[in-house]
Amino acid sequence: MSKLLFVRQPQSYLPEIQAYKDYLSKHHPNIEVFESTDIGAYNESDYDIIWHFMGKDVRGKGNYVVHEYNSLSMQPLATLKDLVKKAINAKPDQRVFLNQFVQTKFGFSDGVPSYLRDMGIDERFFECPTQRDPGFDFILAGGLSRGPLIKTALEYFDQNMRGASLLIVGDPPSDLRQSFEGSKNISFYGRVPYSDIPRLLSQARYGLNIMPDLYPFNRQTATKVQEYAAAQLKIVTTDYQWIQEFETSHGGNVFKLAPDFSNLSMEALEQHQFSMPDVRHLTWEQIIEDSGIFSFL
Repeated sequence: MSKLLFVRQPQSYLPEIQAYKDYLSKHHPNIEVFESTDIGAYNESDYDIIWHFMGKDVRGKGNYVVHEYNSLSMQPLATLKDLVKKAINAKPDQRVFLNQFVQTKFGFSDGVPSYLRDMGIDERFFECPTQRDPGFDFILAGGLSRGPLIKTALEYFDQNMRGASLLIVGDPPSDLRQSFEGSKNISFYGRVPYSDIPRLLSQARYGLNIMPDLYPFNRQTATKVQEYAAAQLKIVTTDYQWIQEFETSHGGNVFKLAPDFSNLSMEALEQHQFSMPDVRHLTWEQIIEDSGIFSFL
């Protein structure tokens, strides 16, 4: 058996790790997989493959080292932070990037083999019931640290959408929870295992995506939008570059929010001609297979 260690930060939300485990179990059963968050201190020489979710890796130690850049740095000084990462990180045996835009922004030119691996969808999201009796009108799942826009959206729900219920799944910043935990139509469910999310999506009519039209958020894959589409939720979203490209690439008709949310009402949603984007080809199995990231095995 060969050993592969995924090196990650415990607070990071990385559904791709479970997808990688499932893929390796199916296609490379001779690979035994470990995560740094489970084992604590480790010695690189005990593993055949060290796979870093960057981060930084200034030592570059390991028999075969992979650096995966699944996002760009956040503001402030996002570009400077990425330049520092590029300068200080050791040269690996392979790099993986979320998409062409992320790869181009880092601009490595050292000849290291590189692969693109966008976000995929777990098969369980496609199994959500399409005929549902929802307990909530809206669900907002995923990262909630997106600056003041999330708070603005919740203020709109609290003040102008009191007849509509909103379920929030994820870890909200403490000030966000304190501001709205008394709202009668906003419920905080907290962070849940990834496997529980399809069940929660099936309890809502609309999937809410609140993403600011700011770099780098507006250029990175909104995983929850893909999952909403797989679960057949009607998608209600802020308007920005990635969502426009998603709609163009995969079809469908989502409801795009005005910057101040003033066009959002239950009446407007009922009148909107929603249609579902086609995301069946975006399963994790297909995404990983097409990417070639495990071809070195």
